[in-house]
Amino acid sequence: MANGSKRIAELLTAPMAEVIISLGQSIAAAQKALDQNSIETQRQINEDPVLADLGLQAPWYQMPRVELELTMAVALEEKTPQPTPSAALTPNISALTRLRQIHFQPVNALYSNQFNYSANASSKLKLTIVPVPPPANEAAIPRLSTDEVTSIASPHLINDTTARLALNFNGQGRLWFVLQYRLQNNVSTRLVLVVVDDETRQIVKVETTAS
Repeated sequence: MANGSKRIAELLTAPMAEVIISLGQSIAAAQKALDQNSIETQRQINEDPVLADLGLQAPWYQMPRVELELTMAVALEEKTPQPTPSAALTPNISALTRLRQIHFQPVNALYSNQFNYSANASSKLKLTIVPVPPPANEAAIPRLSTDEVTSIASPHLINDTTARLALNFNGQGRLWFVLQYRLQNNVSTRLVLVVVDDETRQIVKVETTAS
């Protein structure tokens, strides 16, 4: 039983810094998943002739504030440094015993029953995480005009007087999506997709669909 209790204690306990870092990483991972979903949705809009022509934008979701309150048992880990001659001459208790780390252990029914711990003696960790705006920049302002983008993409466009053209700028990736498509009987058919880098003016992707 003693070995089992020790093993449970080892699994439950964690340094305070690791607890906070783990919580922050979990929240960041959740926000990243939401962002990736919005990016993928925007990509699908950019590559759809009708949706791109309507200028639709994917919705973005954000956790404006995350508040956590954990009931924890606090354990202080200390280390005793090797005494030095000067310390022996002038004893100093604070110099002999130094705090190494603060450990947290979640207080739940398992922990309380296993170690006969009273929840009244526990401490609370309150943590608030809020997003902050990134440094001001002009990432969402395109450098190229629509005429310049059309000129860059034109060598890859087909000669079709019935075809339509839709241009959409993605500020997150700084990419232009040039769509050439045909619309007949309310049915759109994508002919050519050209993706242009707004900064380098280079074409990064060309897709042609057989008409």
